[in-house]
Amino acid sequence: MVDMRPVIRAPVAATAFILAAGLGTRLRPLTLHTPKPLLPVRGRPMLDHALDQVRAHGHREVVVNAFWLAEQVVEWARGKDGVTVVVEHPAILGTGGGLRNARRWLAERFAVVNGDILADVDLTALWQTPAPAVMALRRQSSRVHTPVGLRGGVVTGIDGVAGEASPELHFTGIHVLDRGVLDLVPPEGEACIVRTAYRALVPEGRVRGIVHEGEWTDIGTLAEYEAARG
Repeated sequence: MVDMRPVIRAPVAATAFILAAGLGTRLRPLTLHTPKPLLPVRGRPMLDHALDQVRAHGHREVVVNAFWLAEQVVEWARGKDGVTVVVEHPAILGTGGGLRNARRWLAERFAVVNGDILADVDLTALWQTPAPAVMALRRQSSRVHTPVGLRGGVVTGIDGVAGEASPELHFTGIHVLDRGVLDLVPPEGEACIVRTAYRALVPEGRVRGIVHEGEWTDIGTLAEYEAARG
């Protein structure tokens, strides 16, 4: 029986949030018994790499969300100082709903990273950019990921969501948000942060972007996982 209560050591004001609640359906059968963020890459669980990334930028208090095989994520967090796991129940809440669900434990500004992406994005540069939302973007030679438009450091559009996008750039899934942005997420149910909060912010010119030139590996498929595990 999974304890559905969040693992809370004490009231926290976390400055980083790691997404780890996904079902990992494209990585089955590997994820039938192990949540995707706990699959080993380079000899360690993917969540270890995500935690290292936020720690490298000074984030000591970190919230991790969990849903699929949540008890394993809870066990992973035991003994890790400054890590709080919030279990989503009875249904998965998506990127926006997951943030909304953890809002009480988040600081006024926080970084968001994915537990299944290996990257060396400069979270400090995102943090220091003055805007309610700051996205780490990446160049793509062909339209593989959802295009994002950028002009003068301001995000002009996200394809299929708002504004004018460009096929040369895409969202890395790594960003920094002000907590007030969560007011733009519906109060209940599953929600995507891009299709709710960003849909409102982009037309107002309130989202900035920084192009990331370093490492970024999305581990979403079996082929990508085999290539990344090293």
